[in-house]
Amino acid sequence: MVDRASWIGPGLLLVVLTAGISGVSTFVNSYAVAGTNSDAFVTVRNLAVAAAFVPVAFLATRHLRAPALRGVDWLRLLAIGVIGGAIPFLLFFHGLEIATKAGGAATATFGYRTLFLWATIFAVVALGERFHWRVALGAALLLGGNLLLLSLTSPIWTDGTSYVLAATVLWAAEYTISKRTLRDLPSATVVLGRMGFGALVLAGYLAATAQWSAVGRFTPGQWEWVGISAALLAAFVAAWYPGLKRVDVGVATSVLVLGFPITWALGILWQGAPFRLPAALGAVAVVAGAGIVVGLAQLRLAGAFVRRALRPSAAPP
Repeated sequence: MVDRASWIGPGLLLVVLTAGISGVSTFVNSYAVAGTNSDAFVTVRNLAVAAAFVPVAFLATRHLRAPALRGVDWLRLLAIGVIGGAIPFLLFFHGLEIATKAGGAATATFGYRTLFLWATIFAVVALGERFHWRVALGAALLLGGNLLLLSLTSPIWTDGTSYVLAATVLWAAEYTISKRTLRDLPSATVVLGRMGFGALVLAGYLAATAQWSAVGRFTPGQWEWVGISAALLAAFVAAWYPGLKRVDVGVATSVLVLGFPITWALGILWQGAPFRLPAALGAVAVVAGAGIVVGLAQLRLAGAFVRRALRPSAAPP
């Protein structure tokens, strides 16, 4: 019988780590993509991450003695790559670019912050995850907190907002499919499927739209940003999918929202953005909302895992 603390505990900690990486990535990518062709940037970055995970997936498969992939496994990995590792990246960056020019970047970003809602709905319907009353309360705090963090201004809706929202729904669907796939396959295999198939689709799109020449125009500084962004994306998927394997989709994506207060804090520390009390209250609300969705029982399991890890020689309770 699997010890819940040794299963859910590290999963929850990995998801929290992913939220931290996400918060830093969101901040860094605002600099990284600036002045580049976003399609070319995303394609090259994702190709680099996919290549890095080829040996990782191979070694993980051998170590775990995973069975050969079945036809249904290949189909799921292809779906994960297309709707998680390719299309939403194009939609998201295009949408953000359009929304920024129209003055509605904040609203578009808020659309992305609803990912946990879509993921929870998909997981309840497709995976049979239970919907608890605390999820509704936590969701209200998460949404309200993000509204305070963003201080939304007009325009409320732009064409870019619909692109970002479409990308958000696709990512939520992908996480649901990934959760089902992770029951049968190692997380490294799912990561490679997502990034590998996704990168191939992106490369094909770049060729079809005659944008590969934009890669040759990257400056040395832009290549450095590609490397930094790729490293953060690699860290994100390396932590996220093993965590998602152990934690419910609704809980995991709610914890992921913790990345937004981190981005807000980095804006104050590195960009000199003004500290606003409403935004600070929003950050507190997000933390509280994530904690409520996780629940006291799972927080205790994570705490028990940490205590056991810090005392490896201690006898199990």
